[in-house]
Amino acid sequence: MRSDPHRTLSTRQGDLTVVGHAHGPAAPERAVVLVHGVGSSARAYATVRERLVAHGAVHAVDLPGFGASPHLRRDVTVPEHAAAVAQYVREHVLDAGLPPPVVVGHSMGAQVVGQLLADHPDAAGAGVLIGPTSEPGTRTIARQAVRLAVDAVGEPPSTIGVLLVDALVRCSVPYYLGQLRHVVGHHLEEVLPRASAPVLVVRGARDPVAPPAWVAQLAACAPSGEQRTVRGRHHAMDTDPGGIARIVLDAWHAADRDRL
Repeated sequence: MRSDPHRTLSTRQGDLTVVGHAHGPAAPERAVVLVHGVGSSARAYATVRERLVAHGAVHAVDLPGFGASPHLRRDVTVPEHAAAVAQYVREHVLDAGLPPPVVVGHSMGAQVVGQLLADHPDAAGAGVLIGPTSEPGTRTIARQAVRLAVDAVGEPPSTIGVLLVDALVRCSVPYYLGQLRHVVGHHLEEVLPRASAPVLVVRGARDPVAPPAWVAQLAACAPSGEQRTVRGRHHAMDTDPGGIARIVLDAWHAADRDRL
C-alpha cells in the first residue's frame, strides 16, 4: 500500500491553533489522533507512529501553545484544548470521510482526551489514556514535580532530551507553568463518567506518575472502561512502543467490528 508523505495540517478554534502532523496510507480506512502531555509535542509519539502508519492515518498533534503551534499570550484550559482537538478531528478526519478516530492522550493529554470524550462524543470512536496524572491527594505542582523527577531517572536519555527542548525552547516557560496549574486542577474522575465511547486506561508497569489504583479507578468510572499495563515507565510510548501500538490496533479493530 502506497504511503502518504508527511503532511502538516492545522485547525483554528477561536484564537487557538492545533497543528497536526499526518502520516499514513494514501487512502486510509481509519485514523488515530495522538495528543501529547504538558510541555511536550507531537514528537513524543515518533516511535509509536512508525508502528501505526501502515494501518491507517496517524495524526500527531501539537496542542495550542506547544510544539509547532503558535505561542499564546493567554492561558488555555483543559476543556479548551479538548474543543480545539475535536475541531481538528472534524476538519481533518471526519470531513475526509473517515469514521471517528481512536484518540490517544498521554499524561496531560490523557486529561484532554478524557474531556474530549465527554464534551465532544462525535470526535472519537474510542479513547486511550496513557499515564493519566493527578489523582486525589496529589493535586499540587510540587507533588507532581517530585513524581516526574523520580520517573525521569529511569526514562531513556533520548526521551528526556526531547522533553527538555520541547518544554524549555519550543514552549514559553510562563505558558508551561500556567498549564501545570490546569493539570493539577483537573478532575478526570469527574469527567469520564460522561464518556460514551470505549476507554482504555494504560500505565507503564514502573510508572510512578500513574499508580495502579488510580488507573483502576479511572477505568471503573468510565461506562465502557478497561485498564491495561505495558512495560516501562511514564513515557510508555518510548519504553514500550510496541505495546502501545498493539493497544491502538486493538481499539481500531474493535471499532471496525462495531461498525459492521
